[in-house]
Amino acid sequence: MKKNFKIISLLFLASIMIVSCVVKQEIYFKKDFSGSYKYTFDFTEYSNAMSGEEGSDSTKLKNEDFQEYLESIRESLTTIQGLNNIKIINDADNGKIYYSFDFDGVESLNQALVYSGAMYNENMAQNPPYFTRKKKNLTFNRPANPMPKESEDGEDTSYMNDFFKWEFSITFESELKKYDIMNDTAVKITNANHTFTEFGNIYDISDKNVKWQFKTK
Repeated sequence: MKKNFKIISLLFLASIMIVSCVVKQEIYFKKDFSGSYKYTFDFTEYSNAMSGEEGSDSTKLKNEDFQEYLESIRESLTTIQGLNNIKIINDADNGKIYYSFDFDGVESLNQALVYSGAMYNENMAQNPPYFTRKKKNLTFNRPANPMPKESEDGEDTSYMNDFFKWEFSITFESELKKYDIMNDTAVKITNANHTFTEFGNIYDISDKNVKWQFKTK
């Protein structure tokens, strides 16, 4: 999948400012382990910061900047059996894009997760996150895919850490008998122990090997 160099360069400009973008993924599992998935890229802070700035027409991200990326996502998702209700929303003019779908089980979800990091980390296409299921036991695995700490010209990009925020949540319809999330302090457990949300930034998250284990009643 091609990089959108305009998007990347403009977001680097934003890192100089006190703004952030949020990559948010939400997975909901029904009792039979079918469910729904939603991926959101929210850069409303950046869009608001650019509004009214001199030359803002050239620095704001627009719908057309994401059109090719979202079309490639649509084409890829429609080839996966077991996905339905695929929705693609391009509202980049107002600072947000997202796509969502329903899945019939872990296998179809895994195929779709190949594209979950396509926009910001190409390595994830080769080493994507995935779920394994055995009866009522579900395991989430996300291999480490470290992002480059410097640009192609050798510039240190560590200052970008606080710019790309991350929210990843798994919610269960069923009650859980037990769970093991590796004592990860970045995870917040809410909704009567039904929702597990990981917070952080993309750089730190990409450095971690994650293995969460759940057992439903």
